[in-house]
Amino acid sequence: MGKSASAPPPPDYAAAAKQTAEGNLEAARANIAANRVNQYTPYGSLEYKISGADPYGNPTWSATQSLSPAQQQLLDYQNQSSLGLGQLANKGLGYVENMLNTPFDTSKLPQTGINAGEDMTQSIMRRLQPQLQQEQKSFDAQMANQGIPLGSEAYQNAKNIFDQRQNDKLVSSIIQGTQTGQQARQQGLQEQAYLRNEPLNTLNAVRTGAQVQGPTFVNPAMQANTAGADILGATQMGYNAQMGAANAQNAANNAMTQGLFSLGGAGIMAMSDFRTKQNIEPIGIAPNGLTVYSYEYKDEFKDHELAGHGTHIGYMAQEVEQVFPYAVRTLDDGYKVVDYGLL
Repeated sequence: MGKSASAPPPPDYAAAAKQTAEGNLEAARANIAANRVNQYTPYGSLEYKISGADPYGNPTWSATQSLSPAQQQLLDYQNQSSLGLGQLANKGLGYVENMLNTPFDTSKLPQTGINAGEDMTQSIMRRLQPQLQQEQKSFDAQMANQGIPLGSEAYQNAKNIFDQRQNDKLVSSIIQGTQTGQQARQQGLQEQAYLRNEPLNTLNAVRTGAQVQGPTFVNPAMQANTAGADILGATQMGYNAQMGAANAQNAANNAMTQGLFSLGGAGIMAMSDFRTKQNIEPIGIAPNGLTVYSYEYKDEFKDHELAGHGTHIGYMAQEVEQVFPYAVRTLDDGYKVVDYGLL
């Protein structure tokens, strides 16, 4: 309705982005400076200062740690002690080299024979054999006392049970002998490994005492990071607002124009005399130059066939008559109407 609103010119995004970057860089410099807190304690101090600038013009910082006289003296003693331990560590390399040149010796480990645990099994069997022989004699005497003849079925059944028990004892002896031999050999391996690693353990202990120690300072509370003004974002938001206003105005104009076109397209004759209307508000200019209004009909005209209830948009008949008299008619009661189909 009327002249359409033009879209706002696009902002200079490159300049806005550059200003935002410059603001962020300045905020970063301020954060760095705020976090460079000089510290002073009874044991020493830590001081920061700007020592120069990088190729981009940003300041570079240096940190200087200083000990109190007493702590400096202790550090000198510690350094001397560390040097002495370092010399011992160098000497210990000779022991390690000798260990590496000596193959691992298994000749003194407990021997298990052809079968694992053979020697231990034989030792246990020498102790078990008299017991097995005595149990065999007791079994034979028991069978005789019970009148069970040799070779009978009853004798054979009892003999099978007796032999199974004897066999279990033999198997248990073999397993026990094997485990004992394995344990003895494992213990021997552990002893040989300890003797072999002892030079390495000693060297590591000496090296641990020779480590360089630096002074420790507390960490200052870090300042909150802040960013510069978001020029780019503000520019975009401003442009979006202007574009939104232009779109809203064009939408309103389109809506009013569509309403008038609907009246004209339908060839509607409408009561347009300003004397029949109230709450009249101008809302735009039509392409034909006429002013468009929003209005309501007065109560006594709302039920007229050419009027109605609610809010309407349209022209004033008196104004149309001055420009397009052919589109205005006067009713018998003297009120004017507009033929929107002729506009």
